[in-house]
Amino acid sequence: MSEPIPFTVIGGFLGAGKTTLLNRLLGGAEGRRFAVLVNDFGALDIDGGLVAVHGGDTIALANGCLCCTIGDSLVTTLLGLLERPERFDHIVVEASGVADPGRIADLAVLEPRLSRDGVIVVVDAAEVRARATDRRTGDTVLRQLKAADLLVLNKIDLAEELPALRDWLGVQSTAPTLEARHGDVPLDLLFGLDRAGASGHSSPVDAFASWSYQWSEPVERADLLAMLREAPGEVLRAKGIVRFADTPDRRSVVHLVGRRLDISDEGPWGDTAGSRLVMLGLRPVLGSLPRETTT
Repeated sequence: MSEPIPFTVIGGFLGAGKTTLLNRLLGGAEGRRFAVLVNDFGALDIDGGLVAVHGGDTIALANGCLCCTIGDSLVTTLLGLLERPERFDHIVVEASGVADPGRIADLAVLEPRLSRDGVIVVVDAAEVRARATDRRTGDTVLRQLKAADLLVLNKIDLAEELPALRDWLGVQSTAPTLEARHGDVPLDLLFGLDRAGASGHSSPVDAFASWSYQWSEPVERADLLAMLREAPGEVLRAKGIVRFADTPDRRSVVHLVGRRLDISDEGPWGDTAGSRLVMLGLRPVLGSLPRETTT
């Protein structure tokens, strides 16, 4: 029998930015074959050059990914996907804005062909506290936050009193948080999140923390590489888009996985905003690092 397929659920209240995150996922698959289940194709903004075949309730992409609309039943759609002859590396479901993503993720516990990879909850930094205190929406929002294995705090450019919001989220959820504008987060950090510990050796999710670094000016290559190479072993992963001072017109993508450091040239810098690096690691060691650094 084949290895179970990792199963991820992306949840979050209406308007938080789930579909924006999915668009980034589909456009940046980088050789990974995703099958994505969505409620409505209409909200997706898939690059026309990626669409290979549009077949009613499915869209096959040139990068090997597949989008399926959820029909009368999520379970029926999911089982139909598992019966398809092609093999996918990962299955992702976009939950509706009022759904409990944790309950959807539990489908992987019942289906042996799936393995629960985690729940990502996208949070609207400008609206979440108001939604959480509204008697009509509060229960739904708080339930979504508590279900998360990872929070993507989106629209931070629109948030007021961001430090207070971070503190409030820390009370509502034990999940680590990635901060974002327009759903722009390193996609590698979205997977391998299962806090249920199916492998028997996963660390508790509240033992993890993430930090982001931003630079408006070109970055000295030697300084950044020294920081990454000297990072303690408890730094598990880092990814960023960096404009180095020695190649200011070029866009470099930096990956750190364990002790392996890779840097690739991704073409002209173009209209990309300032450099950004996100690090994920164990909280006891990283606790002294600043939550976010901007220069």
